[in-house]
Amino acid sequence: MDTAESTPFKLKRKDKDEGKDHTEPKQEKNSGEPQKKLSRLSGTELELNSTYQSTELTEWLHEKWSGKNADATEDTTGAQIYAEPFQICLLPGMLAPGSSKTLVDEMIKKVQWSRKQMDLYEFYQSTDLSNMPECRLLTNFLQVLRKQVRPWLEKVTNLKLDYVSASCSMYTCGDYLLVHDDLLKDRQVAFIYYLSPWEGAEEWSEEQGGSLEIFSSDGQCYPQFPVHRKIPPKDNQFAFFKVGSRSFHQVGEVTTFDFPRLTINGWFHGETNEAFVAESLRDFPRLSYGDPVNGHRPSLNLLLNDVYLKTATRRSIQKRIEENSEICLYEFFKREKFEQARTQLLTDSKLAWRRQGPANAHNYEILDLSTASGMIQELLRLFRSHPMFDLLRDFTDLDLAGPEAVSPSCCVELQRWSHGNYTVLGDGLVSEENTLDLVYYLNAAEGAAVITYLSPEAEPPTNGMNTASTSSDQESDDSDSVLLTITPVDNALNIVYRCEGTTKFTKYVSRNTPLDKGPVFVMSCSYKE
Repeated sequence: MDTAESTPFKLKRKDKDEGKDHTEPKQEKNSGEPQKKLSRLSGTELELNSTYQSTELTEWLHEKWSGKNADATEDTTGAQIYAEPFQICLLPGMLAPGSSKTLVDEMIKKVQWSRKQMDLYEFYQSTDLSNMPECRLLTNFLQVLRKQVRPWLEKVTNLKLDYVSASCSMYTCGDYLLVHDDLLKDRQVAFIYYLSPWEGAEEWSEEQGGSLEIFSSDGQCYPQFPVHRKIPPKDNQFAFFKVGSRSFHQVGEVTTFDFPRLTINGWFHGETNEAFVAESLRDFPRLSYGDPVNGHRPSLNLLLNDVYLKTATRRSIQKRIEENSEICLYEFFKREKFEQARTQLLTDSKLAWRRQGPANAHNYEILDLSTASGMIQELLRLFRSHPMFDLLRDFTDLDLAGPEAVSPSCCVELQRWSHGNYTVLGDGLVSEENTLDLVYYLNAAEGAAVITYLSPEAEPPTNGMNTASTSSDQESDDSDSVLLTITPVDNALNIVYRCEGTTKFTKYVSRNTPLDKGPVFVMSCSYKE
């Protein structure tokens, strides 16, 4: 390429379903598949449990909710209020016994499910209940929310609630919704109503997954690992919490094939959340770049496959990158060097790893570079060395080395990926300027640490999930433009030139992903001219 500015991303666009913006959901045609997972049951009219409408219980809940400083359990109903890390209330037996069975029966027969997939989630969703006149009981449930639950919640929470939005969600095995806070516009109270009427599965075990997982947050309003509290699905239980800048939660991956996780969920809306605007405008952490390492000049011909050091090969690589902005170089390192590095990563107990957060942006481990030794240290030094800058200049024609280079810099991470790891779209992953990415896999496994690049015109959501159309059990999706998907291949170096504004995410590693050989390791590097 002649200059960085003259070489925009030229990658072909992939299936749009693989990348979506965090905006209000677009409804899709019924997939039909989920219906097979639901057992047939049958129905009647719905009404809020009269015990919850009693003056005594309403006043008890109001008192405990207003106190905000202690957990509490009500003896008669088993209603619970948790105070930390943010208030959440659980109401078992919300409707009359048998109500969830009748609702599930109607879901089987009439609900049109749409598959939702994005960086943040995978699950099935219905349209809003207000758009389902053919579903008599679900429309009835919406009226219960409007006419009985809304005024009752106003008494309990002292909030002015204007209207309610609700839809159905279904999570089958492998589905999930990652960490978010629900904070958007006029959402005041988020709610979830659980439906699990099958004998023996009325309350799920931790092994079945699907829990509502609650996160604490630090002084800067970043959610922190580990999960603070898990609330498993429980039939006919209603949960609600006040939406705010610290109401971080996720739906843990469903790990059972026996039953789907079914809910009706949404928000009670009121005043715009002006009070949380300042806290919600928090940037994700960004990569830290540094100069190439001086005083260490590794010998490329001892480490690299000889073919990549040939002049003709370098010219061929440069031409491919000029035309496509990306290339994959298979068997990049000599096979024995790769095997040494892979073995050390799997067996060296002196290597120290730390989890990379915050939880609403990243969840994977990175190596403490000061603990590296042997072949791992050699590879890390190589990617930050002047000989590597020279080689990349030959591969790309970027001004990364030589007398004309101004201030080239790089960021190098060695990552470890296992089940449950991910990155999501956010400002920390948006390229502020033209950069060159290198991605190199060791101990690769299909479906683990898959990276997706999105077009600059597909604007990522401001502050990650803070403006997402998320609920405690629901996330929206819209069309983004997928430019490239990098799949893991051992000893393959992926080179991607990306222009300003291009963003990326690494897909959630489902527990269905086989990792029989252990975790996947990724050498992730970025270079600037």
